[in-house]
Amino acid sequence: MSPHHSYRQTYWQVHALIGWGAALWAGVIAGIVFAMLNIGLGWVVRGESPWTPLRNVAAIALGPDALAPATTFDARVVLVAIVVHLVLSMLYAIFLALLLPTTDRPFSILVGGFYGLALYYINFYGFDAFSPWFAVERGWVSIASHFVFGAVLAFAYLAINARKLRRSPGRD
Repeated sequence: MSPHHSYRQTYWQVHALIGWGAALWAGVIAGIVFAMLNIGLGWVVRGESPWTPLRNVAAIALGPDALAPATTFDARVVLVAIVVHLVLSMLYAIFLALLLPTTDRPFSILVGGFYGLALYYINFYGFDAFSPWFAVERGWVSIASHFVFGAVLAFAYLAINARKLRRSPGRD
């Protein structure tokens, strides 16, 4: 067996362990937990309107006009914010799933937490040129929310994917 064949076989064995559906569902679950935590802490700790974070997210798709008035409800803005947030959460979940198939649960949850911190820095500093309105959201509330997002994402992904792997036929 050639080294190239061995690498390709190992790649496909690991690839087969990735649960794409599990990643998407984990993204939805972690996205909901993140939203509740971030909006709740933002409201309690920062005293900001619960509509402000939703307007910030919606402005990614709708542009800066969606930001004002920050403290009022707008059904279109809320719907766009939910869709954008869940799509991003699912995309982030797919990337995390690629990192996790060969790690154990406690380490994976820790990796997930640090993955969430990396997302914080990417979102709040890397994408700053495209969405500068997020700069005011920087701080420990967003850092904690991102860490929890990543940890919940990893935990949910592993739990959902483990169920799928236990049910799959042909397992030794």
